[in-house]
Amino acid sequence: MNKRSTEHTDVLEIKAEKDFIKYPRHESMIMKGNFAAAEAAKLCRSGFIPAYPITPQTSIVEQLSEKVSSGEMDATYINMDSEHSVFAAAMGAAIAGERVFTATSGQGLFYAHEVLHAIAHFRLPMVVCNVGRPSIPWNIWSDQTDSLSQRDTGWIQYYGESSQEVLDSIIQSYVISEKLNIPVLIVLDAFYQSHTSENIWIPEQSLVDEFLPKKKLTGKEVNAEEPKAIGGLIAPEHYAKFNHSYWKDMNTVEELSTEVSNEFEKHFGRKYQNVEAVNINRQTKIVLVTMSSITTTAKGVIRKYPDVGLLKLRLFKPFPKKSVNKILDVLPDDAVIACVERNFLGDNEGAIMQEMQRALYGKSFKMVDFYTGVGGKDVPPMTIEKILYKIRNRFNGDEENLK
Repeated sequence: MNKRSTEHTDVLEIKAEKDFIKYPRHESMIMKGNFAAAEAAKLCRSGFIPAYPITPQTSIVEQLSEKVSSGEMDATYINMDSEHSVFAAAMGAAIAGERVFTATSGQGLFYAHEVLHAIAHFRLPMVVCNVGRPSIPWNIWSDQTDSLSQRDTGWIQYYGESSQEVLDSIIQSYVISEKLNIPVLIVLDAFYQSHTSENIWIPEQSLVDEFLPKKKLTGKEVNAEEPKAIGGLIAPEHYAKFNHSYWKDMNTVEELSTEVSNEFEKHFGRKYQNVEAVNINRQTKIVLVTMSSITTTAKGVIRKYPDVGLLKLRLFKPFPKKSVNKILDVLPDDAVIACVERNFLGDNEGAIMQEMQRALYGKSFKMVDFYTGVGGKDVPPMTIEKILYKIRNRFNGDEENLK
């Protein structure tokens, strides 16, 4: 077997170790990522689904349409005329107290930008699945530019390494969103996850109901018998108070996310962390920072290198600064932090690098940025090997360009 084939086998072995664990009160199914997202929305008893198809998320809303029309899912499903309308309808339903779910991709998320801000600052809970893709030049393949360009709209953002993680994160996100009244965006990679089949453990409905009860009304919802104005003009001093309240609640997300994940493990048997560390210790010289499906490939590669670790970001917004610092505090001062970016935002650094620099301000680590996989370009083990080769050459005195 050649070197590349061996590396690919290592990656598959990591998946297999997880796939053959058996979970009680679950059914094992081979399922595409988009189908898993739709199944999660059903299990969470989402009651309102506004939809507009856009590749590569289309099969999510198709699946939900079939589930609603067949009676498998008790929900209102509405075909909208655009993504802007989708999010406007989602906002209205959330104001009325309904549990809302929808999905989008790329230009659809860009088009909804105005409403994303409104949903967040109206403090409306909902979960949206975004299947990442870029914009122009026209491209439908995997990329995280769409979601990362919206990171300042006030939404919580999670990135799933596997389709199982996407399904489980949707379930957890409703708990977080409805507790804090902050919307959540779940991001999965186009095609590598959305259209690729893998073994998924589907929990029984009763198990999900125990973890995520029926949505409780707060008494502040729209009521036709007691009309009220929403979104009216607000004075500067009150506007500042609203934003301060929002800021305080966003600062609790990292801790609450950990609590919800721990509770999820008790119910479902699967453990998730905001930030996952692999082989990070005092002997680690290089740390790769990754998100989503690239993580699995990188995990397979670094198994061969005792001095290379990996930091997987599952929670991206708000950025988990406390977790990142706690994990990386054990590193030697001259360690290299290498951010692997599947996004291009037109800046000197990618989104991961920007957040890592801010989180690690004042630390002496060397930090480098690698754009790879943008526009759906494949990231095989060989690409991760090349990144490690460039890092070692650069910091051994070689002036090789890091592009």
